[in-house]
Amino acid sequence: MDFTLSEELQMIREMARDFVTHELLPIESQTLVLDGQPGKRGAPIPREKFARLKTLAVEQGLWAMTAPEALGGGGLSTLGACVVAEELGKTFVDFDFGDLPPLLFEANAEQRAKFLTPAIAGETQIALAAHEPASDEITARATPAAADWVLNGAKLARAADVYLVLARADAGVTCFIVENLGWQNGKLILENTRVPAPNVLGEIGGAFALMKKSQPALWTRSAARQVGVAARLLETSSQYARDWKALGQPLAVRPAVQRHLADLAIEITAARWLVYQAAIEIDEGKDARNAAARAYLFATELLQRATDRTIEIYGGPAHTAELPMLRIYAADRKSHERILEFQRFKLAQTLINADAR
Repeated sequence: MDFTLSEELQMIREMARDFVTHELLPIESQTLVLDGQPGKRGAPIPREKFARLKTLAVEQGLWAMTAPEALGGGGLSTLGACVVAEELGKTFVDFDFGDLPPLLFEANAEQRAKFLTPAIAGETQIALAAHEPASDEITARATPAAADWVLNGAKLARAADVYLVLARADAGVTCFIVENLGWQNGKLILENTRVPAPNVLGEIGGAFALMKKSQPALWTRSAARQVGVAARLLETSSQYARDWKALGQPLAVRPAVQRHLADLAIEITAARWLVYQAAIEIDEGKDARNAAARAYLFATELLQRATDRTIEIYGGPAHTAELPMLRIYAADRKSHERILEFQRFKLAQTLINADAR
């Protein structure tokens, strides 16, 4: 399998890298969150700054790249999306070039015209509201009421204009397109929220079936973003090791520090190849569930090790206060560990069944 990026993907990577370097890294201090809230890479970008960033991304052809070309998007391959995700992982500024939840691509013609087309054009923001603040399961309820549905519960989501809310109906978990929801500190509170019947995405009880189509790509892109975070930590740790002196010598001359940096560099490369392998399998139309799970597992564990090694190089947690990316990731570590256990179980079951055959 050839992991060489095409000239087009190399160009896209450079464009994304320049955007992160010149537009997102300089505003990190304005979107900093250190309150320990899980699932938050940073506070929302101020509205006027977000509008400028979006306009710039549209002008550069970076907006809505991952949406299918047939629906008006950029039609970027999974491999290309992973290349961009890795670059975005190098900042905690919550900006993603108008990336849309793949669930929305399953919308019917009317829903596409009303919600998807404006989102691809950059006129509205759409976010997935699947996870909940107090449970690993979906407990939000959806109850039929005449021609509408009534939703109750709480969800975690980023700030947006429209949300794809997963709630449990009698027939199973269903996806609802919900407008005009109040958002505060990463949470959506659903209190007898009425949703018109035409805003049901797919079949009643069919949300998980729709999500299975895009799950390998989502896992793979998430892995790519974590590779980017680890790369940022390696860069920061390497610079600190060169600059900080102890007993008249830089930390970089110490064998233990050198070992940490070398191991981390090797593991980042290995994780990147696992991501590329899964992405290429997806783009070739293969069943990439195992490859995506391996990439996600390795990348997430890599990020945990990168976090621990960075703390050791800096001399302990008390000396890493100036590393907000480290603090933000650590706040969400338990959530990552729960997902990892689930992925390990699923991957192990697949391998065991394969061996049995």
